[in-house]
Formats: sequence, C-alpha cells, structure tokens
Amino acid sequence: MVSALILIIFGGLFASFDFSLKLIAESRAKLSAISLANDRMEYFRSLPYNSVGTVLGIPPGIIPQNSTTTLNGIQFIERVLVEYVDDEADGLLTATTTDSNGISSDYKRIKLEYKWSFANQVGEIFMVSNIVPPSIETNIGGGTVRVNIFGPDSLPLSGASVRLYNTTPGIAIDVTKYSDVSGVVLFSGALAGSLYEVSVTGNIAGKQYSTTGTVQPNVVDQPASPPFSVVESGISTVNYQIGALSDLDVVLNSGIAEANFLDDFSSLAAASSSDVVVGSGQLTLESTAGVYDSSGFAFLGPITPVPLDSWRTLRVVGTKPTNTNYILRFYTSPSVGVYTLISDSDLPGNSAGFGDSLVDISTMNSSLSSVYLGIEMSTSNSSVTPTIDEVAVYYRTSTTPLSSYTFNIRGNKIIGLMNDNSSVYKFISTTTSNGSGEVSFPDLEFDNYTFTFPGRNITSLCRAYPIVQTAGIDGEAEFLLGGTATDYLRAVVRDDMGRPVPGASVRLSRSGFNQTVFTDTCGNAYFGSGLTTDPDYTLNITATGYTSISLTNISLGGGLVGDYVLTP
Repeated sequence: MVSALILIIFGGLFASFDFSLKLIAESRAKLSAISLANDRMEYFRSLPYNSVGTVLGIPPGIIPQNSTTTLNGIQFIERVLVEYVDDEADGLLTATTTDSNGISSDYKRIKLEYKWSFANQVGEIFMVSNIVPPSIETNIGGGTVRVNIFGPDSLPLSGASVRLYNTTPGIAIDVTKYSDVSGVVLFSGALAGSLYEVSVTGNIAGKQYSTTGTVQPNVVDQPASPPFSVVESGISTVNYQIGALSDLDVVLNSGIAEANFLDDFSSLAAASSSDVVVGSGQLTLESTAGVYDSSGFAFLGPITPVPLDSWRTLRVVGTKPTNTNYILRFYTSPSVGVYTLISDSDLPGNSAGFGDSLVDISTMNSSLSSVYLGIEMSTSNSSVTPTIDEVAVYYRTSTTPLSSYTFNIRGNKIIGLMNDNSSVYKFISTTTSNGSGEVSFPDLEFDNYTFTFPGRNITSLCRAYPIVQTAGIDGEAEFLLGGTATDYLRAVVRDDMGRPVPGASVRLSRSGFNQTVFTDTCGNAYFGSGLTTDPDYTLNITATGYTSISLTNISLGGGLVGDYVLTP
C-alpha cells in the first residue's frame, strides 16, 4: 500500500517536472524567435524602399526568400514574403475594376515567418509590417499577373500553390503564392517582359492535387499554354484547372464464366410459400372471389453456385400497382424450416430489402455458397395485387487472369501539338500486368483514359469507356479481352438509368449469318467471328420487361461498340 502511494506521488512529481521542462524549452524557443523577428524587421525597415524585396521575388530585392539562422542553440527556418499592396482607398486595379491613378503598387507588405523544432517541440511565429514609399506612391515599372485557379468542378479553388517564374536575364524571378477564396493569385509589380511561366499544384485538405502550367516551345512545337508576357501597367490573366489525384486499379481477364438462377414462374417451384399463387407466368397474391390476401411470401432456391467466384446481380421483372409492393431479401439455408436473414455486414441493405428491377449484389459475401431468395408481397387494396414475372440471380463462377500482358494507357488531356498537328498527351504509359492480371496506376489526375490492347479486343467492360477518372476518388476497371477480329460488335445494353441489363437476348443477322448472344452481368454481348464489312446487318435486342430494339443496315467494318438503352 505504501509502495503504491509512493509511486503515485513521485509519478505525479516526475510528470509535473517533465511538463515544466517542456514549458521552459517552449518559452525559450519562442522568445528567441521573437527576438530574431524584431531584429530582422527593424533591418528591413532600415533598407531603402527600392531594396525591400526578395531575391527572385516580386518586388525584387536583397532579402533571401528562405534561410536558416541559429540563436541560443536553436536553429530557426526563416521565410520572407514581400508583396505589393493595392490599397482600397484609391480603388483596386483588377480585371474588372480600376485604380484611380492606375498604380496598383501603393506600398509593400512584409510577412516574416520563423519555424523551429527544439526539445521535441515544434513551433512557429510570424510578423507582418507595411513598408511605405518615402513620398507619394509611384509606378516603378511592371504590370500585374492574375492567375485564376479552378477545381475539377470548374469552381474557384482556394489554397492552390501558384509559382510564377522567369529566368530571363534582368528579370529573374521565382515566387510562390497561394490562391485566395476566389481562386485568384495576383502578382503585382512584375517587371515588363516575356517568357513568364506558371506552375500550379496544391496539397489541400490533406489531398495532393495535379500539376499544370505553361509549357516551353522546346518541349512541344505548339504548346496549349505557352509562356506569356507582362505588359507595362497591364494585367496578364491566365486560367488553370487542377484536381485531387486518385488511384486507378485495372484488372485484365482472358476469360470469365458466369451463370444464373432463373425462375420465370411457369410453375410454383418455391421451397416454401404462403398466400401466393402462380398463373399465366406470374407470381401474385392469392385471391378468393377476386379479393386478394393482404400479404404473402415465397422462398426460392436453394441457389448453390459451384464453384462460386462472386455474386453479381439480382434482376426482377414485375409490377407494383398503387397500394401494392414487393420486397426481396436473401437468406441462408433453413434449419428446421426456419430461414435466416443474411446480415447487412454480408450484404449491405439486405435487412431493408430490395424492390428495384436491377440490384448490384456484388458485395454479398462469396463464402455464402448456398442461399435462398425470399419474396414478400403486399397490398392495402384487396382488389389489386403486385406481380412478378421473372426473377434471376446472376453470379460468376470463375475468372482467368491475363498475366504478363503489356498494354498502353493514355489520358485525353494534351499539352500541345507538334508541327504535324499530332497531339502530345499529358499522360501516356506502357505497362505490364502482374501474375493476377492486375496493374495499379497511382496518383492519376482527373481525365478520360483510353487503353490500347495489342492483339486483343475488349469483349466486356462494366464501366463506360473511355474510363472516366474522377478527381479525388479511387477507381477500378475490369476488362475482359478476347479475339483479334478487325470486324466485330460489342453491344452494351443498359436500362434508362444507365445500369447494365444482364440476360438480354442480342441477335445479329444478315444473309448467311444468324447468331444470338445473351448479355453478361456487365450488359455486354460480343460478336467476333464470321463477320464481314457488309453494311446490311440487323440487330434485335429483347429482354423480359423491356421494350425491344430493332436496327437495320448496320456496318461492323473496323469494329463497332454500340450503346443500347432498353426502356422498361
């Protein structure tokens, strides 16, 4: 008991002592930094007005932008920013407003910043002071560079890092500032001249952003954003757009096997049911003399894929007249006639149930290799009933990765043109898939990306193509790559909400050719053999619950990727 009490007392004393030491060290460092800042600021104030500026800065001067110094055994990092201030008293000189005397460099403002790390403590202070000219304001020569920064949503972006630089003898500047809440950076007092360059990037809210800016003609014959000039007393305006970087994971397969469980209600083959019936190929609530029961259920299954790679899609064809409803949920195998609801952790949203025509169930735990599909039907109007014409559960049984395969990827953004008018793309890369057919592209900027697969065609892809990479959001794309046919058709079938429709019948025909392919869970149907360049093919697309599509005089010469929308 006494030992424990001693430990508590001395532990508290040691903690208090340690805190006191840290407080002393922090105070010592801060006082040293304040002393340095006061001395330096007095030195700046003593300089001639025209000398108050930074090396390679705007305005130019003799003060280094970055340096280090030591005081009382503590090393401090010094950063100095000197900039012109356009005082509101005589009006502001911008792209849309004017200064009463046309001079935007009314006076100078110095921001002095010190940072340090000492005794496991980090700290910083800053000091700001205005430096006014000895007499009235004067135009010392030069103009203003206005840089407008926009985010991927085309709205003004604050906090972007904007570097303005020029290596021309007699100008030689290199200044970095950050965009304000209006997405604007103003460099006032830039010396008149040509070959000014800008580089824009950012690390905003912990996210690294893309980099863009001017491009030299020695890199591209006709730059999309070439170096620019600053005109005496003028405003040079440039605009740039950046966005947060994100990763893209790509998977290549040479084969994918899929299957499905389908019930078209030609008979009631449910594992268990109550107060529902089947008639004319429909599942409905049971009725007596035209009066429907208020509710009923059916359990379909078991659905037992062997083998199972992953679950894919639930497709339901039915109707819900006013005051009626149906909900579907997934259950595990019954124990003594009791079905166990699959938890939301194994299938998000399952407890609430699904009532849509197409449901993505790819998140369902693939260890659930035997499931039942429960259907609950209800009506609050005894004269009407919901109906279900067809239910299908699609799943993948296996994949064959395409390993050690070399392909190309490029973005759609260009930095300019060559003299032959060929585009120079900002991002282009050649890479090879690993043993699992996978490739990761880290830190991509928002753009549309296209792929070149030598010797192979894309036979299936769930995403829209080209691949749209959204700023700040990691993406993935899984390609199924097939034959080498020059003339081919990849029909992409979606509903009016843009969702892939699996199981749709796609029939391609002409004289001497007639072939039908059913769409996979990506809504793709691929035709790649026995085709010609004749422009007289007919395409018919049908799916239960949707209007049909019929097209004639189709040419497949050089290959065709067609997007087709089925309307419920």
